[in-house]
Amino acid sequence: MKKNKKIVYIILILMILMYYILGNIINNNVYATTVRQRVTNLDGLSETKYPGIASLINNLKSSHPNWTFTILYTGLDWNTVIYNETEAWHGRSLVQNSSVEWVCATCGQTPYDSGYWYCASKPAVAYYMDIRNWLTDGYIFAFETLSYDEATQTIDGVKKILAGTFMDKETVTYIDTSGNTQVINKSYAQIIMDAAKEAGISPYHLASRVKQEQGKGNSGLISGNYTYTDSNGYTCTDLIGYYNYFNIGAAGSGEATIIKNGLTYAKNKGWSNPELAIKGGATFLASNYISNYQDCLYLEKYQVDSAGGLYAHQYMQNISAPYSEGYSTYTAYRDLDMLNYSFNFIIPVYENMPQIISPMPGAVETNIVTENVKVTTSYADLKIRQNASSSGAIIGYAPKGTILLRIEKATAMSSDGRYWDKVVYDTGTGIIVGYSARTETDGAQYLTLIDDVVTVNEEMQVAEDNVNLRNGPGLSGTTIKQMVSSGFKLTVIDKIPYKIDNYYWYRVKLPNGVQGYIASDYLCAVGEEPPKEPEEVFDNYKLTGDKLVIAPGTEIANIEGATLNGEVLGTGAKVTLNNNEYVLVVLGDSNGDGNITPLDYVKVKNHIMNISTLSDCYKTAGDVNGDGNITPLDYVKIKNHIMNVNKIEL
Repeated sequence: MKKNKKIVYIILILMILMYYILGNIINNNVYATTVRQRVTNLDGLSETKYPGIASLINNLKSSHPNWTFTILYTGLDWNTVIYNETEAWHGRSLVQNSSVEWVCATCGQTPYDSGYWYCASKPAVAYYMDIRNWLTDGYIFAFETLSYDEATQTIDGVKKILAGTFMDKETVTYIDTSGNTQVINKSYAQIIMDAAKEAGISPYHLASRVKQEQGKGNSGLISGNYTYTDSNGYTCTDLIGYYNYFNIGAAGSGEATIIKNGLTYAKNKGWSNPELAIKGGATFLASNYISNYQDCLYLEKYQVDSAGGLYAHQYMQNISAPYSEGYSTYTAYRDLDMLNYSFNFIIPVYENMPQIISPMPGAVETNIVTENVKVTTSYADLKIRQNASSSGAIIGYAPKGTILLRIEKATAMSSDGRYWDKVVYDTGTGIIVGYSARTETDGAQYLTLIDDVVTVNEEMQVAEDNVNLRNGPGLSGTTIKQMVSSGFKLTVIDKIPYKIDNYYWYRVKLPNGVQGYIASDYLCAVGEEPPKEPEEVFDNYKLTGDKLVIAPGTEIANIEGATLNGEVLGTGAKVTLNNNEYVLVVLGDSNGDGNITPLDYVKVKNHIMNISTLSDCYKTAGDVNGDGNITPLDYVKIKNHIMNVNKIEL
């Protein structure tokens, strides 16, 4: 009988264990479609399974040959990951932006932590988790391996990160547990450097993390003189003289509770001065995160390497923190001219990633469209106005039966009782972009939705860079719908182009049905290299198509047969050479003012980061090294020219 009971107990224990294991798997939704692994080559990054990632990494490698990349195949389904970072546990991912597109629909404006944070929406988390948004020179350091490397990590670099902060000091003054003022005869930079060596962790990571966590340095977690009132109304001083620079254990509801919990943790650890606190925090990070397969900033926030667990063990809730901290590290390397040193980056990839790079929330409004409409007026031509109002200036007329391109569809009636849609009208002699009226939501009068105008059905691919898919043709007056990565395959459905901003614009359809416009210069046949303009190179200039390209400092008077048509010797000016007119391009002058200044490399950086787009001659000016792409290498060359390190040459 006892033997039977023992067997029953064993069976019950096994059932409980099995239930627990299966429950964890189900709760975490760990449906791995490939085996979790880390590899050091790009061979498995097929364009079909992991769209756009290989080309982005190769762009970085071409600019920085000494950089290496470790691909983390998480084996996790993309949508499952986003669910677990959001709806599976509300508050796991937080944002400070309270706009409706950024916050969770369930939690809404309910504040978290100190009251300045909100539960993040799925689109917000997808934007920050989609690595394709961040594989650029500045933000790549969110993926840098965080182990200590004596060859690349120096105290000068730490000082660069701390410059201008409360830690930019040669000595550290603090309050001890008796309330007395004491001094550590070391700089914060030296303390961080020592802590990094002892813990085997990047000092740049430590410096950036303290900078991120403590901001201006006025938090009670590092003041040393924090007091609080207990339930009996007494002022308690038991936490004076304790410090927590990494906010470890600092959690709870309300600022007072957060600080009290963080300092209680510090007291239990004996962190009774800034040096002990920084060294203790470094050891905590190394043992709890770096050694737990969370060995880059991205993985510290998003725990997606199953070897160390999934989702719950995260250092921070702020969804943007990996990138702000990583950018601090990048600027330190950049300012020390160390970007071409050897660095390794860990790049997590997921199964079933979306073909289109996840957009920033709110970037695409609900009334942004790309569709055809027919003019259905009953008696007169349809007026196209400059503004969305019946009092707006009339800029054109579209006869009954005219087919227009609608790029914005009004969702609310104006005070004049009409819906004003933004339309594009090719008159045959020019392009008009303006507003036309509808009297009913579905357009029963004036404008009626019709089937898409399809003139071709041709598969093409994005030829170079990452390009913006716009709701209509042209760079101004249109809206970016999505960013599409280099090598991405799409279908051109209309090659009767609009010519705007010196580009011919093709209408395209993505595999998910989304339509928009891309300049034909950025498209090529599948498998083909992008077409290149023929070049003629001379001693002090070169001719590329309709452009005359020169290096900064070149005088037009020194080019035989050339005349400047205007006063500003800058990109975009017109030059006559041997009776032919050309558009002038001054390498590095990407804003056209004729000077090479920080504004130029900011424009190049924004182009790389897809914040704004350089077009035509200004893009040629930004492509300083002439390889056909604008990359971080061009940014560096412009910066070096300004700093008189290396001059830009033809």
